[in-house]
Amino acid sequence: MKPIIGITMTVIKEKYNINVPYVQSVLEAGGLPFCIPFGVEKEAAQVVEVIDGLLLTGGVDVHPHYFQEEPHPQLGEVMLERDKVEIALAHAALNKKLPIFAICRGIQLLNVALGGTLYQDINAQYEQEPLLHKQQALRHEPSHFVDVVQGSILHKIVGKDRIAVNSLHHQAVKDVSDILKVSSRASDGIIEAMELENYPFCIAVQWHPEEMAVKGDTHSRELFRAFIEACGGTGKNVK
Repeated sequence: MKPIIGITMTVIKEKYNINVPYVQSVLEAGGLPFCIPFGVEKEAAQVVEVIDGLLLTGGVDVHPHYFQEEPHPQLGEVMLERDKVEIALAHAALNKKLPIFAICRGIQLLNVALGGTLYQDINAQYEQEPLLHKQQALRHEPSHFVDVVQGSILHKIVGKDRIAVNSLHHQAVKDVSDILKVSSRASDGIIEAMELENYPFCIAVQWHPEEMAVKGDTHSRELFRAFIEACGGTGKNVK
């Protein structure tokens, strides 16, 4: 049987929304995607009992109250309903040692859920001049390079010290949670990936591998393959 992958969503104009590449990447890697709605934070423990892995997706900004800060003038749209359910799901998944793959907003949400903080806006708050982290290129096209820490789980998956990634964010991880380990940075020092050691699978990336995977990018597809394999699947891409 294929592993069931719970995927978080957002809401746009009172309609649930999820970008197709998330679902397509899970399907192509051998998983069975199921989308998780808002409002089930009290049942988060029950939700993780019926899924085999959790995919935390990209989207709006994380509310700064979750890391004890006032809103910065450059803070984007926030969605408390989404924050509540995703933080609850992250904790429930971690308690069960369920595989977790966190993407873009997902890396930020996971860090905050575990006690870390964020740059609410890189251009306004980062200590040095940053790269262009919100690319003008097409979503699936690589924008800049990231350096991958040797010996990390991420390095074992992609097999390289440096890879090219896309970049579609204006927030980033600032103070790292005590239990997460940085496994990749951009050349300007912005954290691009983190992971949990001694855990079945918990990798968080700042870029959007789902957009690149559906266009055939090898490293992105390997990330999804490894995630699905950790969830109990074969991790075999069907394409």
